[in-house]
Parts: sequence; C-alpha cells; structure tokens
Amino acid sequence: MKTPVPFVIIHHTDMDRCHDYDHCCAEVRKIQDFHMDVRGWCDIGYTFLVGEDGRVYEGRGWDTIGAHCPWYNHQSIGISIMGDFTDVIPDKIATDTVQALIKCAVERGKLSPDFILYGHRQGRNGTTCPGDALFKEIQSWPHWKPGDHFPPK
Repeated sequence: MKTPVPFVIIHHTDMDRCHDYDHCCAEVRKIQDFHMDVRGWCDIGYTFLVGEDGRVYEGRGWDTIGAHCPWYNHQSIGISIMGDFTDVIPDKIATDTVQALIKCAVERGKLSPDFILYGHRQGRNGTTCPGDALFKEIQSWPHWKPGDHFPPK
C-alpha cells in the first residue's frame, strides 16, 4: 500500500468486549476466523484492532491493503475497537490507545498529517458500524469530517 494514506476509518467489531490480554487475544482469533472462514478473506480485514486492555493488536499491519471499507481499503488505515459500541462508548484506555496509534501512524509517515477520519458508516452504505455511541464519540476527535462519503469525494 502506498503511504502515507489520507484516511483513517474507525470500526467496532460488534462482538465481545475485552479487558485483558488473554480475552483480547481470544477475540482477535474469533475475528480472524470470522473474516477468513465466513467472509473468505485471506486474513483479518482491519489494519489494527484495539482492546479495552489498552493494547494494539496487529491485523494486516501498516503496509498491507485492508478489507474493511471497500472504497477506502487501498488508501486508509482501518482501526477497530473490539466490542459492540452501539449503546456504550469504549473505555477511555481504548480511545486513548486509538488516538496514540493515529499519532504514531503520522509520525512514521504511514498517515498523512492532514488525514481525514471517518466512522465506517460514512464510507459504506448499509452499516451502523462503529456503533451509535462510538460514532457520536469520534465526532469530537481531531480530523473527523461529517457527511457520507461513498464513493470517496
């Protein structure tokens, strides 16, 4: 994938939340199984996943095109917080970790300094991801841009 990319797409896994290393590792394996065995993808679709244990878990990593938001896969970093955030926001440690990961991406030259941040639902029709509560939360984050953007404008 050509970097730096101009977009960050925020997701939730819409599965179980995890608050410790062992549970988060088990969740990552469940997500990998789902993406590979049900979706038919070669691996986890996200670039990275974040647990409410404050850790970052590698999906496809910095330089591999993701499978998380069709119009944006080749030009974005897809970060998914593990859990269902329809009615509750993730613990602060998880959102702080996402913010630190985004900062790291800019510092490493993987993400453009003037990047745009979207919730998954803004880049793909027919999904409520990253959940209503998390979507409301990210609207206060730096670089978030309102509106629907499919296809990219």
